[in-house]
Amino acid sequence: MKNLQEASERWKKEGNEYKTAINEWLDIIYIQKENPATECPEETRKDMGDYVLEQLIEYNKNGKHKEFRDLFPPDNDPLSDILDDSMWYKVRKVAMLDDNRILAKLGDYYEWQGVYSIKDDEITLLDDLIGFGFSESKKYFAKVYNTKIDVHEGWDGPIISTFDLPDNATIEQLQFDSIEVFSTGKQVVLITYNGIFVINENGFELIHGSLLSDEEEDEDDEEEEEEDYEEENDEEESPYQFLHYPHAAISPDDKYITVGSQNSSHIILIQQNGKWEETANIEQRSSYPNIACFNYKFQPPLLALGSCHFSRSATLGVLLDKIDGLQASGYDMDSDALLVVDDRRWIFSMYPSAHGFYLGSNDGYLWLKVSDEKSHYTHIGGTIMSIDIASDRQHIVLGTVSGQIIVLRWENITPVEGKNTRVDPYLITNLPVVDEKRYLFRSGNEPLIW
Repeated sequence: MKNLQEASERWKKEGNEYKTAINEWLDIIYIQKENPATECPEETRKDMGDYVLEQLIEYNKNGKHKEFRDLFPPDNDPLSDILDDSMWYKVRKVAMLDDNRILAKLGDYYEWQGVYSIKDDEITLLDDLIGFGFSESKKYFAKVYNTKIDVHEGWDGPIISTFDLPDNATIEQLQFDSIEVFSTGKQVVLITYNGIFVINENGFELIHGSLLSDEEEDEDDEEEEEEDYEEENDEEESPYQFLHYPHAAISPDDKYITVGSQNSSHIILIQQNGKWEETANIEQRSSYPNIACFNYKFQPPLLALGSCHFSRSATLGVLLDKIDGLQASGYDMDSDALLVVDDRRWIFSMYPSAHGFYLGSNDGYLWLKVSDEKSHYTHIGGTIMSIDIASDRQHIVLGTVSGQIIVLRWENITPVEGKNTRVDPYLITNLPVVDEKRYLFRSGNEPLIW
């Protein structure tokens, strides 16, 4: 680059031109409902990616991130190749508290995991905390440690329950994924790669997954001997079968839990005689179940069920008033209780809305939809792993696989039929949202602010 000012001018000029062109191109598809006659516009600033990242790091070191944002408005498109690198921590879960603090859980079961608290420009790693979850109302928060789970009334409030982990295992042994909290705060659903458990004061119940058989344990032992593999710390192996894509969701009224994993169908459970039993079983629309979300804000209430495959993924909607006893196929669509929310995208995160579902996709788009009839979107860049909405309903916080927390702000604009309501010149979107702030977490670096 010749100099910083020239780079800034190019970044803004070409960025604005690209975003204008691609937004107009997408309007042809989503507003005019036609196929564009031209090829999709292409990003022209990829050669600037390394330079802009270097400057972002330098400006953060000097406490001048606000000045940097003015010079280089946030944009992932020119950085897409860089953001694909494994040096970025995955942001697996985010939450925004009533005082606008952001919570973020970073890392996956096979790597370092931790939780940050963010208040404006103050970013704090919380001691010993591995993960967190909350009830739908955010009245109760579960804090996950290596050997226990504490449930608090409010994030900073008193502990109302402390739970041991199943079989007195550690979170590391169970290979933690996430945790959900019942509306009473007296129970949690612990989702791990070794099983999905309901945990309360009476102990735990395995509601999805299974124990290894003796034969499988023997085979595993033989494989380990052949490989002459030694654990760095001599911990006992888990007695449970490993699950791919383990996931669970609790209905807001605590009536249902939906569970699933790669080799299952979509399974809906209801509590009977003190045990969680199957009440509905729905064959997935794509190959592998990977996510679920209840939505009581939408009318009629729905359950979204996502399944994935590299060639075709899909999200089903299920009418909750028809779910008890339902045996149906999302592939065949053989029940009037089913509808297709999305039939194309691999969805990694969901959030319920009165307007449908927010869907975080692996193509970097945040969608708001309940069918293909009307789709609202914002392109972020990088798989969106988590979504939360602030209590003021004016802010959306997103966590991405490429190490970013992105805060969007709604603008109060009355929608006009047949017109795009975008207001941010540097976003690909048809929504009146503004990119307010970004936080980036990169291995070997202090957290960055953009």
